[in-house]
Amino acid sequence: MHLQTQQHNKLELALRQQCSLLTFLTPTIDEQWFSSQCLTSKQLTDLANAIKLRGANVTEGYVAINLYLQLNWQVIYLLVACVEQLGCIPDLVNIKQRVTGSHIYGLANLNIMAQQDSFNNADLIELAANHLFDHQQAWYNNLPLQYRLNKGLLKRLQSDTFHAALIACWPDKSIKFIAKRFQPWQKLCGKHRFSDQNNKLTFMRKTCCLHYQLVAADYCANCPLNKKGTSAC
Repeated sequence: MHLQTQQHNKLELALRQQCSLLTFLTPTIDEQWFSSQCLTSKQLTDLANAIKLRGANVTEGYVAINLYLQLNWQVIYLLVACVEQLGCIPDLVNIKQRVTGSHIYGLANLNIMAQQDSFNNADLIELAANHLFDHQQAWYNNLPLQYRLNKGLLKRLQSDTFHAALIACWPDKSIKFIAKRFQPWQKLCGKHRFSDQNNKLTFMRKTCCLHYQLVAADYCANCPLNKKGTSAC
């Protein structure tokens, strides 16, 4: 159900104010934009080739993971922010994202749909899950075979991105509050371990960040490899 113009504009303004990690822009002719339903195999290949230029020894695995993260992080953050903060669903089919080199940043054509009570949002989350599945399936069907991730890794990356987005929605809340807010999302993004380190909420990722970094570094404190006795930074 699409909202009336006045109600839509009010929610969009609130979203712009509350979701500081996302930037909403007006597309111009000299910029490259795409929507999930219109992303072609050539556009995906061009983006993958741009990611390859980030370093001298970029592997196809690195490209595949970063291709997924680039295509999906804004969508997931937007979806979580809309459900958690505004009790609504964004139209992921027609929303546009901007490509700048090997990075995707900037959203346009935002269309907000059904609104419900955000603190009784199990039905809304289920609707959000359906929209996300349709969005991901659209570009995945056109993805070159060498950049298709196995379902296990794909699910872990999605889960990590979801939980980072959920934490970003509630930066000043307690672990107890956030853990309760996560419960309705678990069917979609799985369970995670949480901790409070130096008064900063974090979670145990399901994927190691070295998978999508070019330069190897010490393992982060919330890296899953730390459970195997590796060092922590």
